[in-house]
Amino acid sequence: MKIKILLVDDEPLEREVLRRILAKKSEHYMVAGELDNGQDAVDYVKKHPVDIVIMDIKMPKMTGIEASRLMKKWNPRIGIVIVTAYNDFEFAQYALKYNVDDYLLKPTRPEQVFEALKRAKEKIGLMSMESKSPSEGFKEKFSKYCRKGSYKEAKALLHQMRKTTFESFEEEMGTLKTLLETLLSAANFYKIDVEKNLEMEIKEKLKGSKNREQYHEILILIFEEIFEVLIEEKRIDHEEEMTYALQYIDKNLTRNLTLEKVADYMNISPHYFSKLFKSEVGENFIDYVTSKKVERAKEMIKETDIPLNTIAFDLGFNEANYFSKVFKKISGMTPSQFRKLVEEERKMENQLLKRNTFQGNGKWII
Repeated sequence: MKIKILLVDDEPLEREVLRRILAKKSEHYMVAGELDNGQDAVDYVKKHPVDIVIMDIKMPKMTGIEASRLMKKWNPRIGIVIVTAYNDFEFAQYALKYNVDDYLLKPTRPEQVFEALKRAKEKIGLMSMESKSPSEGFKEKFSKYCRKGSYKEAKALLHQMRKTTFESFEEEMGTLKTLLETLLSAANFYKIDVEKNLEMEIKEKLKGSKNREQYHEILILIFEEIFEVLIEEKRIDHEEEMTYALQYIDKNLTRNLTLEKVADYMNISPHYFSKLFKSEVGENFIDYVTSKKVERAKEMIKETDIPLNTIAFDLGFNEANYFSKVFKKISGMTPSQFRKLVEEERKMENQLLKRNTFQGNGKWII
């Protein structure tokens, strides 16, 4: 279970920085809400489930200390971490007398934020909620998804893992090794000769210096190969027949996917499959596949620098202009506008999360 955190600060940039810090451990923490004053924060915790509040000490309407006192009166088990600048140090110490669980001095670093959260959790008895390390969480979930044949969920987990910051390189490599062993065990169980099928591609990826990206790519390569067989040959039983079709669509989005091909895969007539799909999924086949392709295009734009024309072609759009029109209809902006937005967000994130930069005005060091 993720720990729900409420962020309270009258400066949007400060909340943005905290949100990005917490995203580094998204498997443990989630931002339940964001507010800009103490009074609204008090009202919020009375109406919504919140485990820990990270709150600035000086805000309009009500100070962080007064808000903390009222929150603790309402719910003694709520965790509170006060944030303050250097010149508020004595004020922060005074706050601890009012049952504030911990405080952070600006400037600070991500590890200090997580240490403060850990101390707060110890005080309010939430440590069991974060008993599993990121590594253990990935291993457990990935094994479950592979057993169930959940292609989409397993693939999303691999992408999440790729973005996760581990405690050490060794922990990350150990997790990759365990996930690889899980895949190879599945391949052995289903008699899929991964080594024979992928030997040349794996050797190619291991040329030159070894780095984390190469190992992630090899893991994904083996994962795709195994699920190609599992889905194509329907090796895993699903309770709902339509699950086979949806898995097949997810796996083949970058191919020339047609209703006729999926119907043939399902061994039913295209006409009957079309009616069945609309009845069970709630939208027609073309609309569903198109929306899935736009989702995949967004992922590719976010995670790669592949040219937009190439993305369009890879997803089965023969004309870039038509791809742009469809993308805008679904997402409200063109692919080029979306890529520009992604680049601006990356730029802002790099500025916010620039490490080892000291600012003497009480801003964060991240």
